[in-house]
Parts: sequence; C-alpha cells; structure tokens
Amino acid sequence: MSAPSQAGTRARRTLSVRVLATAIVLYPLVAIFSPKALVILLIATSLALLFDGRNRANPFAVLPRGVLAFLAALAVWALVTVWWSPLPLTGLELWGRVVAIGLCGILFIASARRLTAAERGVLERSLVAAGLLFAVIFAFELITAGALSRVAVELWNDFTPWQSNPPKESILLLRASAALAAIVWPCAVAIHRRCSVWWAVAFVAVVAVNLLVQNMLASLVAFIGAIAVFVLAYATPRIAAVAVVAALALLNVLAFATAPAIVDMLREDATAFDIPGSWKERLSILDFVAGKAVDNPLFGWGFDASRAIGNQTPGVFPMHMAIPLHPHNLWAQALLELGLVGAALLAGLVIASLTHIAAMRANRAAVAAAIAAATTYLLIGNLSYGMWQNWWLAVAWLNVGFMAMLTSDDVIPRISAD
Repeated sequence: MSAPSQAGTRARRTLSVRVLATAIVLYPLVAIFSPKALVILLIATSLALLFDGRNRANPFAVLPRGVLAFLAALAVWALVTVWWSPLPLTGLELWGRVVAIGLCGILFIASARRLTAAERGVLERSLVAAGLLFAVIFAFELITAGALSRVAVELWNDFTPWQSNPPKESILLLRASAALAAIVWPCAVAIHRRCSVWWAVAFVAVVAVNLLVQNMLASLVAFIGAIAVFVLAYATPRIAAVAVVAALALLNVLAFATAPAIVDMLREDATAFDIPGSWKERLSILDFVAGKAVDNPLFGWGFDASRAIGNQTPGVFPMHMAIPLHPHNLWAQALLELGLVGAALLAGLVIASLTHIAAMRANRAAVAAAIAAATTYLLIGNLSYGMWQNWWLAVAWLNVGFMAMLTSDDVIPRISAD
C-alpha cells in the first residue's frame, strides 16, 4: 500500500474512533438531561460513520444471519399488520421511524464490529470515562433533586421561545436510570480491561447503590437480575442464555395466568392485596390484554393498536384507562398488536440473539457482560416502556454497539486482577 493510501486509511480510522468516542461520552449526558434525544445521538452518529469508507460496505455482512432474519421478518410482519390497525396512517408513520432507527442501529453495530484492536483500545477508555461520568452525575442529581436538570431547563427557557417545565422530583431520572442500567455492562468490561476486576466490581456496586435509591423499581430489579445472570454466564454462557429465556417465559406465563383472578378480587376490594399501585395497574393491563388477545389470537389487532384500544376502555382503577399509552410489557404488547405470529418472531429474535452471544469467542467476562446487558434490557422491557418507544429502541441499539466494540473475535486480552 502506498504512503498516501496508508495515510488515508489512518485518517478514516481516526474518524470512526472520534465519532464513536463522542457518542460514548455524550450518552450519559443525553440520557440524563434529555433521554428522548438518544434517538438523535444514534442517528447522527450512524450518519457520521458513513464518512469512513469501511462503514459504507454492506453493514449486514458482519452481523449474525439468524438475528437479521428474525429482525427482517418482524419488521415485515409489523408492516403487514398496519393494514388492520385501528389507526393505520399513524401506525405506518411509527413503523417508518422504528425501521429507520433500526437501520441506523445496524450501521452503528457493523461499524463497531469493523474496528481494529488498537481502535477498540481507545474506545475502551471512552467507555471508562462515560461510566464514571454517568454514575457521578446521576448520583448528584439524586442527591440534589435534579439541580443540574433544573438549571438546564432554565437555560433552555432563556434561549428558546419554547418553555419547558422543570423536572418533577416524583419522576426524576426515570428514563436515565434505565439508560444507566443498560450501559453498566460495557463500561464494567472496559474498566476491567483498563484497570482491574476490583475497579469493575466497585463500579457495579456504585451503580447498584444509585439504582437502589432512585424511584424506578424496574431498573433496580432488572439490574439485580442481570448481576445474577452475569455470575451464571461467566461460568457457562449457554446455560445462562437458556435460563434467561426460560425465566422470561415463566414470569410472563405466571403473570398472565394469575392476573385475572387478582384483578377480580381488586374490583371487589381495592385493598385485597397490599401491593404498590403500579403493580395493580400492570396486572389490570395484563388482564385486559389477555381478554382482547383472545379475540384476534393469531394476527393481533395491528401495529401500535395498544394506544387506540386502551384509550377506548376505562380501566379497573379510577382515572386510568385500560392501557395507559402502552401495555408496559414487551410480550403483552407483541401479543396484542402482532398476535401469536409476531410474539413468536420476537421470541425467535431474542433466542437467536442470546444464542449468538453465548457462542461468541470473546473472553468470558465480555460474553457474560453481553448476556447480562441483554437481560437488563429485556427485564426492563418486561416491566416498563413501550415496545416501539423510539428512545428506548435507541438505548438498545447504542448499547449493542458498545458491547460489539468489546466482543469481536480478536479482542484485546484481559488485564488480570493483580
């Protein structure tokens, strides 16, 4: 290769590293101060990566075929169901956004997979910085009831004609806690490699404390569950992958099976069960979804039908509709909107993804962290957020990309604990 060609290659590689490093460092800031803008971060980063010639090559070529096949099938089936959705035009517009985010996510992941070992080493340092930055700012916001967020809102109101309300303490950092729980695992792997295993353990412990004192139970439950999965996956990745699938299936079967009886008791006596109101609301949603899904079990009610159907029916509890915006359960939403066909495709996507991760040739800590990261996302999706929420999809694509930087077949060898 000639000298000019080598210089051009180095420049392009430097561009990819700079773009990805910027995305990594911006992730915690965007997640804390404007979580919905994570979509913009993903799209902007993906488009910028196209300026590296390597990334303009077929991005699908470096991704698992099984995962891509289920993704494509799920996207096609979702588009088909738009035909009988209650609001087809709205559903079509949302489908377009979801697919666009997915294409950007695929480009982001493919770009991460094409990095050299030296480039990944640079980005590991960015992940270390991002993890520490996220943990520190998140803790500060919790302690000060969102002081920085309030300053950011005030500055926004001073410099723009659009007025925003300061964040309420009752909903403080809800989305940020989910975004933090997701990025913990790639950051922990990077800290392990750049520092030691003990620093990685300390980082995970600090994040656990942060999530323990914040007010979104789903993030805490998902993170604790992911820690248990990490321990199992470190010993045996394949069994851990099977365990995650089995646990999700069991939890949802039990939830759907018990929800009707519990909701009937709550109708007669709202104090029959001493459980939080959010739990009661989720059980009532599952009861409603089970009843509606029976009417269209195979094909569902159509893409994004949850919002329209739920807003037409009063819920069990006063001042609540049957489905507030979305079912707050990934599987319930898939079953209601896409039917058994869509739920089966989603299950296939999850199984194919976990199987691919468990079979990777990366070191055990990275593989275990990747399975734990997937567990975190799936558990939060099982308890909160909508299946098609753009920012939540962006969280998935970004963090899969972050893990892809650390789990290529030729990863940098681990640094020992001593």
